[in-house]
Amino acid sequence: MNIENFKMELNKELKTLSAHEVIDLINGLIDKLPSDYYEYIICKIKNFKGEQNNIDEDILKKYNEILTKYEEIENGEICFKGYSYETGTYSYYDADIDYVYYPTHELEEVFADTYELIKKLVLYREYGRVITLFESIINTNYTCEEVGNPDYDNSDEIYDTFEVDFDMAKNNLGIDLNKACLYAIYSLIMSNKSNKYDKIFDYIKICPNVNIKDVLKIGIEKIDNFNEIYSEWIKYNENK
Repeated sequence: MNIENFKMELNKELKTLSAHEVIDLINGLIDKLPSDYYEYIICKIKNFKGEQNNIDEDILKKYNEILTKYEEIENGEICFKGYSYETGTYSYYDADIDYVYYPTHELEEVFADTYELIKKLVLYREYGRVITLFESIINTNYTCEEVGNPDYDNSDEIYDTFEVDFDMAKNNLGIDLNKACLYAIYSLIMSNKSNKYDKIFDYIKICPNVNIKDVLKIGIEKIDNFNEIYSEWIKYNENK
């Protein structure tokens, strides 16, 4: 059964149930739901009823703490680690060298906390903050401390410190950057930013595997004019 047939059959059956029977049915289905969906469902219901669902002080505190962490990253206080290795390709004079980058435990926590908060803030329609967090990930200047190749060097000595290009490090963040990008694009659309197409273009340059149509699976608010937005996006992209 595909989703359209399922919806038709479901609506047909629901019409035969009383309000109490529907509540009993929903309560029975809740036992089958992963806990990740609990907050989504409550926020969805409040949005459906037109109720304002504000973030609490704990969420706001976490948001500010994360932004402070990105300031520390910008200042080089929290860094990537990296080491070089020979690729097996040799020139006449020397061996070809490449780098492995990986986040420290502290940096991993920053990325993980950012990603989880982005998902939560979308549910509360805090679209400006979602955009700020995603752009903190992609626009912060990252530093890397070069250490020895662990295959040969177990010391904690730092041999060099240098800026690392985000394109080189983005596959080692420990989060689903493409999904975070979709949350940010959805937030741009829902907040109707005047420069949304410029920003979407910049985001997809960083996350080229993102399909803008997948924003339809994001958030608790429906994008009513998506076909129009998508058509404008295609024109913008062609002009670019």
